Amino acid sequence: MKGAKAALLVSLAIVVFAIASLNAQPAAQPTEVAFYGRLDFILTTTMRTSLMLGENQVAEVSAPPAPPGYNLYYLRASFPDGLPDGVVPVKYDKAEMLDNKIVALISYAGSVKLAGANSNATVSVDVSVCYVKTSWLRLSEESINFTIEEPPPPFTKDDLTVKFTVENHAPFAISDLKGPSGESILGGSEPSPEAVKIDYKHIELNFKHLDLGTYTIGLRQGNDYILPSSFLVFEPPFKEDNVAPGNAKRYGVGQMKDWRAIGSVVIIYTIAPLSGRSGGDVEVAGELVDFAYYRNEIVTIRAASFLIPNINLKVYIKAYIVYGTWFEIRNNMKSSVNVMYTTVFIKESGEWQPTGVQITVRDSDIKDAMAAYLVVQAPSYGRIVGMKTPSGAELGATQEGLLAWGDEYRDVRVFMNEAYVQVKAFGVSESGTYFFRIDWKPITFKVTDDSGEPIIGATVSITGPLSASALSNEVGLATFRLYKPGAYTVNVRFKGVDVAALQLGTITDDTLIVKCKVYRVSWLVTDAWDKPLSGAEIIVKNGDAVIDRAFTSDGGTTPVIQIPAGQFVVQGTYKRVTSSRVENIDASGIRKLKLDVLFEIPLFGGIPVTTLETAFAGATLGGGTLAAAMIRKSRASHVEEVVLEE
Repeated sequence: MKGAKAALLVSLAIVVFAIASLNAQPAAQPTEVAFYGRLDFILTTTMRTSLMLGENQVAEVSAPPAPPGYNLYYLRASFPDGLPDGVVPVKYDKAEMLDNKIVALISYAGSVKLAGANSNATVSVDVSVCYVKTSWLRLSEESINFTIEEPPPPFTKDDLTVKFTVENHAPFAISDLKGPSGESILGGSEPSPEAVKIDYKHIELNFKHLDLGTYTIGLRQGNDYILPSSFLVFEPPFKEDNVAPGNAKRYGVGQMKDWRAIGSVVIIYTIAPLSGRSGGDVEVAGELVDFAYYRNEIVTIRAASFLIPNINLKVYIKAYIVYGTWFEIRNNMKSSVNVMYTTVFIKESGEWQPTGVQITVRDSDIKDAMAAYLVVQAPSYGRIVGMKTPSGAELGATQEGLLAWGDEYRDVRVFMNEAYVQVKAFGVSESGTYFFRIDWKPITFKVTDDSGEPIIGATVSITGPLSASALSNEVGLATFRLYKPGAYTVNVRFKGVDVAALQLGTITDDTLIVKCKVYRVSWLVTDAWDKPLSGAEIIVKNGDAVIDRAFTSDGGTTPVIQIPAGQFVVQGTYKRVTSSRVENIDASGIRKLKLDVLFEIPLFGGIPVTTLETAFAGATLGGGTLAAAMIRKSRASHVEEVVLEE
């Protein structure tokens, strides 16, 4: 029997070694970080109507149903002559102001209501309704492309605007835009200043001026292209220059300590008597050029009679926003052109909080600026709902636009996840602490096993600009408020084992599914004759820690339990017989565990007898004394496994 004993000891040693080696399970490796650009297809329908309002009467303007595949974006009711006195807005989300008069009302729910305070008021209304469809494009180092098709009727391409957005914290910048012909359509190649609007992180395409087809966006990648999500904008006074006919002049962008030059605003103009020397055009070149404004027309000044003949003037104005460190003006006209230009600087500012972002503006920051602004560009899951100035004024929540501000106008804009407020306009400024209120969509992670079933009680941890953890609930959900923009790493730990890790460069939805390396496993426990054993216990261990345990039913199988991937010691016990082995859990399914139970003696609820015991007892005691020996041992102790000596 020495051989049998030795074999038993060797097998036990192997199990002990396996248990020791399982104390260091390999962690789940995070996925490669992926950044996405948001592609919004926006359809706009417009109409003009007149509303007749009597005293205490209410009129409503509502949005038609959205076309297939689209959702309502917003409804805008504008009043060309301003909202008349005696008409009161009673249902809307935001009002646009000019000279302290309402010029437009915006509703995100698709309905604007007006009430008459006086009798017989007539209101002319221009109604614009926008619908949106969103998709996401994974960003790559060189370029991405997308195809524009005819929108669903009754809309045409003239009603379509496409916006592409890269979030500021992504290490990507837009470098070019090519149309269906494969040629760049930026700068001088742009058909109209209304056709394309572009910066490092955004593109807006107006298909009233563009053709359908495939467009390609050039991209650059690197940490230099990361922009802050909240910042102060500094615009110094304009500089003036002129460029002689047929000449070109290059300008370098200035620098300021602690500020980042983002680009330049360039305005080229001439106003002169009409002449044959007024033909030609002007081009502007640079790293990334946005053709922003164009006017080229003849203006006639007439007197009361021919005593003074008409004076004909040629008015030529072009405006560009040029991003980068330089720009060049090429004058192809027959006369000199005047140039006004200024550099735009930005500086990261702000403290992100669960309810928004707080930014402090110091007098020293803006004292030399012609104009200065605070800008917030939150991730897509944050909606800016308003802002509070140092004086306590609430802006942007219900009113925006050009607001009277001392002897100047203050520009305030809030739209979805973007907002800005002017903090200086020439001699008028307001320093102090501003607060932008943001409504953050909760971001929910749904953790599932390999079969898509929810995992309950997993620890979901996020690290990045902020760190937090939560347990998945009864449907596998763990929810966070990611109020600091940036890339995040998500780790899921279940039953002491890391089962998933992924990196989120861009959050594209408010519910994200995390598929974990967790499997649905059950065990079939049998005796030496492959007969199912009822009431056997299965324990899964990782080192000294118990991962899970279950008992077999009448059919010999355990209930399905969720087990993380890895190598574990699986211990099966049936009454006084125990067996352990190392199993690699890498798939769902039923696993078989055979215990060395040859038969049971029907005493005291059944006494299992192993093959080894039977062989030993048969050789030394004889079959007639085996039962007595087992009975004596069962009365003496609760030893789970018997080691027989010679």
